[in-house]
Amino acid sequence: MATNDEQLKELVTIRKLMILGLMRSGMTQGQLGAALGVDRTAIGRMFPAGALAEMRKKPGTKKDNSTREEHDQ
Repeated sequence: MATNDEQLKELVTIRKLMILGLMRSGMTQGQLGAALGVDRTAIGRMFPAGALAEMRKKPGTKKDNSTREEHDQ
């Protein structure tokens, strides 16, 4: 049976994975912070320095602008 500390660590890990997934889908730290009820800087402090900026540079992490272009036509 898992202890409370182990369960807490697992929940923290799950939360971080969800945050990373949402950021990959285009959400900003500000949007995530607002949804979680924390300041956007708290989101950045959950990860090693530069990790979120590096993730945003990788292909497939930028918002898809095709929907906006379709609505503009």
